[in-house]
Amino acid sequence: MSMQSAPRRAEGDVDEFEDDAVAVEAPDDPSELDAPTRRLLLKLLNGPYVRAEEHSNLWTALEVNETVVRSRLADLYLQLVLDRDAGVAFVRNLAVEDAPKVVRRHPLTLLDTVLVLYLRRLLLANQGSAARVFVGRDEIEDHLRGFLRSDTTDKSAQEAKVGRSIAKMTENSILLKAEVEDRWEISPVLRLVFGADEVAAVTADLERMAGQ
Repeated sequence: MSMQSAPRRAEGDVDEFEDDAVAVEAPDDPSELDAPTRRLLLKLLNGPYVRAEEHSNLWTALEVNETVVRSRLADLYLQLVLDRDAGVAFVRNLAVEDAPKVVRRHPLTLLDTVLVLYLRRLLLANQGSAARVFVGRDEIEDHLRGFLRSDTTDKSAQEAKVGRSIAKMTENSILLKAEVEDRWEISPVLRLVFGADEVAAVTADLERMAGQ
């Protein structure tokens, strides 16, 4: 299994896409789009996703100009994935023959894959609920422990492996830091990233490996 993400800005750069200030366009600016829609497109391209709760101005621009946004993204061989109930939107490669792959794919380790499927299952178990879904490091470690035993019995090495997987999920905004230490909110975007067929195939492989 692999996880896709759009090009990311360098760590430490200021995210200027969600800006309350009114942008003044130059007289010779040829764009036909308003400033909020242009910022929205930049945020979608920059990734990893737009969240209604976090990016309210951009989400408003998306609701107003969804058709235009979809068209401009399609010009770049990208598809807009939008879930209004979850309040998330992101881009994936357009499924067109011979289209270039704009969005990069990041391969996941075995432990990353197990963690992604676990987090996704927790989200789906709360589908339809307005409550946010949280998970703690102790819960993650308990779930991953079965896939660590055959790898190493060194507890510190196991904790380091779990930490790297958590860090990868945090970097890609799958896990969102909560106010409590070693606890995270699971991003609702995870419901949309992987299709049911892909999840079923990978789950079957993991169950076979666990049985061995």
